Amino acid sequence: MKNYVQHGKSLTHTPVAAVASGGVAKIGSRIGIAISNVAAGAPGTFTVEGVHRLPKLVGDAIGQGDTVRWDHLQGVITTATVGAGNAAIAAAGFAVTAAAAAETFIDIKINA
Repeated sequence: MKNYVQHGKSLTHTPVAAVASGGVAKIGSRIGIAISNVAAGAPGTFTVEGVHRLPKLVGDAIGQGDTVRWDHLQGVITTATVGAGNAAIAAAGFAVTAAAAAETFIDIKINA
């Protein structure tokens, strides 16, 4: 097939700020998880599929299957539609597991 480019499980992205291995980068209106450390302004590989354990906003109770977003200013998963300071936040996917308000991490299926 002449128009095939790649599987699409990971993408090359150049983040504005450095991203540690396993860290989240906002890629347009979606997110990616750094496969290794990526320096600011340098291209790196980010996975854009799969289930990942990410930090969540304390106080935000999230049910299994709930749509979640990435607040890049606070560095957390949330169910809010706008982030800190009314900033636009990226769609992150859905919760694979439920998380009580006091929990600090949640498993999500990213970009789904």
